[in-house]
Amino acid sequence: MLDGFDFVLLTYVLTDIATEFDVSLATASTLLVATFGSRWLGGAIFGSIGDRYGRKTAMVWSIVLYSAGTFLCGLAWSFAAIFFFRLIVGIGMAGEYSASSTYAVESWPKQLKNKASAFLITGFAVGGLVAAQVYAPVVENFGWRALFFLGILPVFVAVYIRRAAPESPEWEEATKDAGSEHKFSAFALFGRRRLPVTLILILVVFLAFCTNWPVSGLMPAYLQSIGYDRGTIGDIMFYSGLGTVIGTAASGFLGDRFGTARTYAGVLFVSLAFLFPVFAVGADSTVMLVALLFCFMGTNFGISGLLPKYLYDFFDARTRASGLGTVYNIGAVGGGVAPWFGAILGDAWGLGTAMATLTAIGVVALVLLVALDVPGRLLRKQAARAALELPELSDAPAVAGASGPAVVETDQLRK
Repeated sequence: MLDGFDFVLLTYVLTDIATEFDVSLATASTLLVATFGSRWLGGAIFGSIGDRYGRKTAMVWSIVLYSAGTFLCGLAWSFAAIFFFRLIVGIGMAGEYSASSTYAVESWPKQLKNKASAFLITGFAVGGLVAAQVYAPVVENFGWRALFFLGILPVFVAVYIRRAAPESPEWEEATKDAGSEHKFSAFALFGRRRLPVTLILILVVFLAFCTNWPVSGLMPAYLQSIGYDRGTIGDIMFYSGLGTVIGTAASGFLGDRFGTARTYAGVLFVSLAFLFPVFAVGADSTVMLVALLFCFMGTNFGISGLLPKYLYDFFDARTRASGLGTVYNIGAVGGGVAPWFGAILGDAWGLGTAMATLTAIGVVALVLLVALDVPGRLLRKQAARAALELPELSDAPAVAGASGPAVVETDQLRK
C-alpha cells in the first residue's frame, strides 16, 4: 500500500514539477522512466538477497531505501537531483516488490495462491486511493514537496516487519540443510539455458506495464488538460483507484476458479471495451467518465493482480525471489517508457489519443502471448532440449500453462 502511495504521488505532481524546474511535461515524465528504469538493479540485488538470506531481510532493507529516496525528492534543488532520487526510489521499490510478492505467494496454501497474488497488488491500489485523497489538500496548503515528505512513513512499517514477521516457510524448507547449494544469483537467469525463457517473461511484464501505465501515469495530466481542477481530479482518480482495488481483489477469486493465464488474458481483453470511450466522453459528462474509468481500471489494472502468480509458476523456491524480482523489474521499465512516449506522441496526436492507442497495442500483444502460452511452450521446449543433453535438471522450474502449472520431471524428460 505504501509502495503504491509513493508512486502514485509522482503522477499527480508531474505538472507542478515541470513548472518548478521549467521543463516540459515530456521531460518531467522522464521521472517515471527513472523510477522504472533503475528497478532492474533493485530486482537483481534484493532478489539475490532474498534467495540467499531470506525474504524478510530483503523486504526490510528495500523498504528503508525507497522511503529515504522518496523523502529526498521533497528536498530536490534541481530537476537533475530529483531524477537521481527517483533512481534510488526505483531500486528500493523493485527490491520491495520482489521480496514481498514472493513472501506473500509462498505464505499461502497452493489452492489460494492466486488470491495471495491479487490481495498483494490490491495494497498498491489502496495506496493510490490514499494518494488521491491527500493530493489536493496537501499540495494546496503545503506545496508539492510536502507529499514526498510523507514517504518516510514506510520506515516504521519496516521496523515492525523486522521485529514481528516470520520468515517464508517455503523458503526455509527449500534451503534447509542445503548449504551453499541454494545460493542462486540473479545473473544466472541470463545463462545460455535460462536466457530464452527469461527474455520472453521480461517481454510479458514489459507489455503488462504498457497496458497499465499510459493511462495510470498520464491520466491526472490529461484531466488537467481538459479543464478539471485539482480537487475534482483527486475525486476522479479516487474512483479510478477504487475500480483497481475491486478488480485486483476479484482477480484472485477468478484466477483460482478458472486458471491464472486464462483469467488474465480474458479479462484484459475485455478492458478494451472501456478504453476508447473513456477518452471520447471528455469533460462534458463527469459521471460517465468516472463510470468508464472505474470499469477500465478494474479490468485492466485490476487483473494485474494475477501477474505475480503467473510469474511464480516459472521458478522454484530456491530461485523465485531472484527470478521473479529480476524479470518483473526489468520488464517494469515499460511503466516508465509508455507514459514518456505517450507524452511525446500527445504533442502530435493529442494526449487522450496517444494514451488510448499505446494501451490498446499493449493489450492485444500481451493477450496473444499469454493466451497462446508462448512462455510455457518455450520453457517446455528448452527443458526437453536440455534433457537430451543429459544435464543436471534438478532445478527445473514449473511451467505456467493456460490451465495451470505442469511440473517438468527430470526422469520423464530423460526417458
